[in-house]
This record gives sequence, C-alpha cells and structure tokens, in this order.
Amino acid sequence: MALNNAYELHNGQVLLYIPWYQFVIRMGLGGLTVFYFYFLPIPLLALNYLAVAILFAVFFTFHIIWWRYLKKKGVGITGVRMANWVDLLGSGTVIILDPFVMPPTLVLIAIAVIGNGIQHGPKNFIIVSYNAIIVSLVAVSTHYYLIGRWPSYPFYFFCIFLIVCLHYIYFLVQRIEHLKTHAEELARRDELTGLLNRRAFLSAARYLHSLYERTKLPIVFIFADLDGFKAVNDEMGHDTGDKVLQQFARLIKKNFRQTDITSRFGGDEFVFLLANSSYENAEAVMNRLDFEFAEWAGKNGIRVGLSWGIKAISDKEETPTLEESMRQADEALYAAKRRRA
Repeated sequence: MALNNAYELHNGQVLLYIPWYQFVIRMGLGGLTVFYFYFLPIPLLALNYLAVAILFAVFFTFHIIWWRYLKKKGVGITGVRMANWVDLLGSGTVIILDPFVMPPTLVLIAIAVIGNGIQHGPKNFIIVSYNAIIVSLVAVSTHYYLIGRWPSYPFYFFCIFLIVCLHYIYFLVQRIEHLKTHAEELARRDELTGLLNRRAFLSAARYLHSLYERTKLPIVFIFADLDGFKAVNDEMGHDTGDKVLQQFARLIKKNFRQTDITSRFGGDEFVFLLANSSYENAEAVMNRLDFEFAEWAGKNGIRVGLSWGIKAISDKEETPTLEESMRQADEALYAAKRRRA
C-alpha cells in the first residue's frame, strides 16, 4: 500500500499525512540532540564521541534515503513501521548515553510516539506505544545500570505524567479520527436515501473504470429514474415524494449486492455500477426492482413507475471513456421512457 505526498490509505481510511513536515521534525530533533551532546558538561555514560557521531550519521542517512524514496516511489506500511523503529531505537540509544540521573532526552520517546501515532492514525499509535514500552524499559534499565544507582524520586512521577499525557493524546486522536470518518461518510452519502451522492459515485466509477482498462473485469452502468415522480410531489406533497425515494432506496439496498455501487444522482435520477456482472444480470436485477417497487406503489395508491437504461462494457469493443459509458446508459434510459410513453 503506497503513500503519496499528502495522504495514506490505511484500513480503508484516508488519513492526513505530511511527509515533508515529519522529515523536517526528525532532522531537526536529530540536530538538536547532536547540539545537546556536544555541549554536555559531563562525559557520556558509554561510547566515545566518534561512535556517537557515526550513530547520528546512520540516523540522518536513513531518513534522507527514506525521504528520497518516498518522493520517488511512495513508501508502503513496511517503510512507515521501519521509520517508527528507527525513531524509537534512536531515542532509546540517546537515553542510554545521557549522563544525567534524570535524562531530559527521555521525552524523545514521547515525541516519537505522538508524532508517528498522530500522523498515521490510532492503530499505528497503539503499535508505536507498545514498541516504545519495550525500548524504554531496555534503555532506562541500561541507563541506570551504567549510572550505578536507582532512578531518583522525580523520575517515577515524570513517567506517570508522561503515560497519562500519551493516553490522553491517544483518546483525542481516536476521537478526531471518529469525527473525521463520520464527516467523510456524511459527505459521501445522500442525506435522504443513504445512497452514495453524485460526487462519491463518480469517484468510485473512475476507479472501477480504470480497473477495467487493466483487468477487463466486466462492469455495467445503469441509469434509472422514477416515472411520474414530479406529479407525486405536485399532487401528494413533498413528504410523500420523500417516502417514495426512501422506499426505492430500501429496495435498491435489498436487490443489489454490497459490492455494487448505488447512487442517487440527483432528484429522482439514480445510477448504478455493477462490477463483475453482465447485461443479463443487470436486466434481471432491474426487473425484480421494478416489480417490487410497482407492488409497493400500488398498495400505497401512488402512481409512480420506473424506467432504466443499461450499458455493459464489453471487451469485444474498444473501451469507451467513463463519460461515454454513462452517456450511452443515459441514452438507453430515455429510449426506454419513449417506449413506455
């Protein structure tokens, strides 16, 4: 699963991701840590400055290569996990080397968790947090072993405050993701029927149409609208018109597969896209839908019907554009309406 320069597709969700900013932060924190070590008033707990310089060179080199690769080809989830581990291991190494009894570099672990967690969503937040616990336990144990004493009193409360802070941040991230997902879903759905709206349908249709161009997976377009719907609104009121649309949407959800794309295109117009299907299958679905809708309308004394047009894309013909396929389905719809008139 690849990342582009703005977004990450993660478990079916699109998450805001700003790689260039994360790269700048990583390089900036690395540079700040180099500055911190260079001006230490007391010696490091382990290693010499040459060894430390090599470790920082490895850290900077990895992230520069990672950034260049991301810009060129995109980085999959494996690359994200690898970068997370490099950040955590770098933070853990710095904690081990920090000569102070209460190492200020401990906060780098929290920064790694918060930064990677927020950038890549709640699931990654949990993964990074578990990894951070492992790295922290090893790093802190080694740090105090080298010092030769137990952690000081403030250390325990600092850790408790840090854990509470991370938990609170995770709660907020989870809440924000929930609200964002809900808002995205509302933006994709027609409020009255619950079907996809025009924009969401066109987005999904473009993807399936491009997939057909590569795989020749059969797809079928169906344009449909409700005959006599305007008269229902004029004579029986818009409340009745809304009930008609809602009932028609319920029948659509009942008769179409979950893998089919069903949309209210506008007013009383509907568009469907069936993947891995045929003209005959689409015709059978629409006949069944027509029968059930007419049966419901008759029982409720509503004079409304259904017309539709179908366009199946065949690998025996030159692949039409998405716009051409939809136009041909629309033309088939109006030809059907003229036959019914």
